[in-house]
Amino acid sequence: MKSLLAALLAVASLALSVETGLFAQCSADAFVKPPFLKCGDTVAVVASSYQPTDSSIARSCRVLKSWGFVPVVAKNITDNPLPRKKDTVRYYSGDAAQRAESLVAAYEDESVKAIICARGGYGAIHLLDLIPQETYRKHPKWLVGYSDVTTLHCASFKAGVMSIHGEMCNSFGGLKAPDEGALKLRDLLKGDIPVYEISPTEYNSNGLAHGVLIGGNMITMAALAGTGYDPSTSDGIILFFEEVEESMHAIDRLFNMLVLQGRLSNVRGIIFGDFEDCDRDLPYKSVEEMLSVYTKKLGIPVCFGFPAGHGKVNMPLVEGAMTVMDVSDGRVGISFLL
Repeated sequence: MKSLLAALLAVASLALSVETGLFAQCSADAFVKPPFLKCGDTVAVVASSYQPTDSSIARSCRVLKSWGFVPVVAKNITDNPLPRKKDTVRYYSGDAAQRAESLVAAYEDESVKAIICARGGYGAIHLLDLIPQETYRKHPKWLVGYSDVTTLHCASFKAGVMSIHGEMCNSFGGLKAPDEGALKLRDLLKGDIPVYEISPTEYNSNGLAHGVLIGGNMITMAALAGTGYDPSTSDGIILFFEEVEESMHAIDRLFNMLVLQGRLSNVRGIIFGDFEDCDRDLPYKSVEEMLSVYTKKLGIPVCFGFPAGHGKVNMPLVEGAMTVMDVSDGRVGISFLL
């Protein structure tokens, strides 16, 4: 913890000495921080992609109530006439217009203080041009989710509003009791900012970096490259990536695509989370070993093995927040300057 505090002081000192304006452009001051929650506040449960199961919604609402919040379930979940699941077919939680309408309604409802996505899957990309960018900025509130919700995090980021990459209702609603990631999310929503310290891996690249955090699911974020929702065009960012059920060669292709397109030129550091159930179809021991071949050439701090994504533990990260990463042989520290 002392070394982390030293890192924070070093970053603060660096900020005072920067005269180019770059730090100011990337600082947390440039992003709106939504208000934290208190007991009795209303939390909207929305579905931007696939339809959640009735059981996960019911259980997650009980969990949210136990945290002191008042959950309200979006109309496109409760009124969706489509089956929840049939064999391997997964249905959207309404058409794109219905999903966008419910999300906008949650933002515009002044009684709602935070928005938690019911589940991911696929489909959030359909909503991007149906949600006015000013919606995020006019009604800033914590948007929570991961996986396909990466799309919405990028939209919120481009609008200049912080959000939370963290567990969704189908995650903590599917457990007998909330796990560590869910409890950290609860605490973060109430204003307890996490400070992380994890063990280093052999694939890390050491260094100290600060930048505005953005990221999530790798293939979901890569789909936005070159669009108006591409956050990699912003200066001074720290990227977070995780992936699930993709082959090594697909991940290799995605990362090289970002390199060749110059999408990493503004990146000050990279945090890699879980690579869960990824096929080993290239001659590497792991996805981490494969990616480290490229990241060691970047000359920036890189951390592998952060517990976030589709693994057993999904610790929350604050997207759009000024983030400090301190990677050394002995430890990795990650904290947020809010």
